[in-house]
Order: sequence, then C-alpha cells, then structure tokens
Amino acid sequence: DTDALLTPKNERIFLYDAKKLLEAHRSKYQRVASGELVARSTFDVYRDERALHYVKTPCSDEDMKTPFFLHIFPTDGAELPVHRRSFGYDAKVFYFSRRALRFDDKCLASIALPPYDIARIETGPLLPGQSGERADDPGVLESYRQAYQRVVSGEPMARSTFDVYRDERALHYVKTPCSDADVKTRFFLHIFPTDAKELPFQRWQWGYDNDDFSFFDRGRRFDDRCLASIALPPYDIARIETGQFLTGRRLWEAEIFLDEPLE
Repeated sequence: DTDALLTPKNERIFLYDAKKLLEAHRSKYQRVASGELVARSTFDVYRDERALHYVKTPCSDEDMKTPFFLHIFPTDGAELPVHRRSFGYDAKVFYFSRRALRFDDKCLASIALPPYDIARIETGPLLPGQSGERADDPGVLESYRQAYQRVVSGEPMARSTFDVYRDERALHYVKTPCSDADVKTRFFLHIFPTDAKELPFQRWQWGYDNDDFSFFDRGRRFDDRCLASIALPPYDIARIETGQFLTGRRLWEAEIFLDEPLE
C-alpha cells in the first residue's frame, strides 16, 4: 500500500476516530451477512446491487494474504471494456489484505461490481503461479495484440517509463520494448473521485481509492511489448496519480486529470 508515499501536494491532516470506524465495520458486516449468500466455500461470498462481499470467520493472518481472481461475464458482451471483448469477460485480481476489513476475528472484503447486467461470475483464490486469466482461453495472445493496437492508436494521457492511455472505462499501461526489470516492481494507482462520499468508508480518511497492483495481475508481456489494463470505478473521477514504487520510493509517477472529456 502506498498510503505512506503521500507527496507534499496531497498531504492531509485527518481526525481519525478508530471507535467509530470499528462500529462502521461491524455494522457493514451485519448488513452483508444478512444479505444474499451466492457461494459458500473457504470464503463465503455475498452480493448486493453494487458489490460482491467476501466473508470469513474466523480469519487468520494466512487468510488475509490470499489473492483472488474475479471473472465477470456480462449479459451483453458489448458492455465490456473494449480491450476485454475478445475474451468475453472482465478479469480482476485482488489481494484480500488490500480490500479487507479485519476485526473481532472476522474479515470482510468488498469489490464493486460494474454497472452493466451480469450473467454470471467466476471467483476464488489464486493458486501459486496462476494469473488472473482463464487458462483455457483460446487466442489470448492474439487478443492482447489486438488490444495493444487499439490502445496505442490514441494519444497517451501521460508519458513516462510506461505510457498511460485512457478510454471511457479503463487505464492502459504500455511499454515497448519491455524487459523483465520493467514489470518486477509494483504499480500504485490512486483514484480521487469528484465526490469523496463515493469512496468506501475506510478510504474517507485518505480522500482517494488505492488500487496497487503487480503487472502480471492485470497484464501480459508479448512480442517485446507490455500491456496492462485496469478498469476504472463507475463514479466520476477528478484525477489519478499512478506510477511504480519500490521500498517507499516512487520510481516514476504521473498525474492525470479527468475533467476534460475524451475526444
């Protein structure tokens, strides 16, 4: 998590009420657990109109380290981000510890669902060495080649170690040529909404959502090129800060303002 990497331009002072936050977590847990149970396994999965909720009681340190995949199949494939249409589903990978609340020997992680109608969802923990893509997908490499050509046909929002492109629903990180060293370090992604109330409660103290990721969670290296694509949340976004970091130091960073519409 890069919360400790705030730059002077966005440093803030917050009045943080731990007791109020704990009560909010307990209230949310009770609300989730009284809802629709859609899967029962190592983690129970609940759903409401806007999110999936992963719940475990009791919850251990090892449980908190679990990485998950999430594949979302829309009723209408045209609703997918352009770079995902050849796959037929949207793919997310997340680490439980980065999305979870842990309290009272319980843990709860919530993942926002996209605004389109959903036909089905596949989700579960990732095994060591697995990526977020379905292993049986035909033409995965060709899909990335097509997505790459589509992305780089536009103008980047930021140029740095990775060029960053944007479409209506996603950010795309591109590098050519791309080496092993380029993809070893983690990326940070800070999303500042126009209205801070759109954030999950546990992010209010920061004023932005945090979606750090490793390259192979969200992308692929092919033909000496790299492409990683990150779906943007459905709320209105004022600006984005992104880049790569290592041991508390930003290797590169870019600031993107989204107050101007795409051409």
